[in-house]
Amino acid sequence: MDNYQTKQLELTKKIEEGFKKGESLSTTVEPVSDYINDNRICITSVVFIPQNLEKRIIENVINPLRKINPIQYFYIPDSFHITINNIRKIENPPLFNNQDVEKARKVFRRVISKYRPFVFEIKRLFELPTSLAISAFSDETLGNLALELREELKKAGVPDNKTYANENTVIGSTTISRFTNSSNPCFKEKVKELKEIDVGSFEVKKISLITTNAVCYPSKTKIIEEYLLMPDKQ
Repeated sequence: MDNYQTKQLELTKKIEEGFKKGESLSTTVEPVSDYINDNRICITSVVFIPQNLEKRIIENVINPLRKINPIQYFYIPDSFHITINNIRKIENPPLFNNQDVEKARKVFRRVISKYRPFVFEIKRLFELPTSLAISAFSDETLGNLALELREELKKAGVPDNKTYANENTVIGSTTISRFTNSSNPCFKEKVKELKEIDVGSFEVKKISLITTNAVCYPSKTKIIEEYLLMPDKQ
């Protein structure tokens, strides 16, 4: 791990320990019984996980956990993603309008094209009170990009309304399950067994500005616009 990835790991562990102590260090999604038909909508920017890594996550993590506790909601293909930067967290009715969307589009067009592709390493389960994710480690490109987006969105009048554990270090993760009830002891034991899972890595070349619900369910997801990162000169 490089220095930035080490900071990401330390922050991830701090968030996990904080929630175990009852401290809310960052914004979480309130659970519902039916995530598929959840009409709470957000506007956010994401990177979708490649299909080969989705398949590994389903086979090596989700299937073993679903076998133990099938009542939890588990993500399906084409919904796995890593958030780059939130704009408006989920709510019904949505906390944004068409004017906010247009402001966000202008910011993303201006900012993202300045950044070069970077790599996410998908590994280590990330435990939160109402969900389970896999961490996505990167170099400081993610932090620089996300922090510039936050600053420019704020200037444009559409500030990110999430709370973060650390305003300087940006962590990534792909959520794989949202809980509908308390996890049982066997589920927790399996999570512990799979804790240091290493799924693989991929290069980020494109970022999507979307509206979606809490589980990025395909029928609830709308791609507003997509942005290519600046390729390296040959």
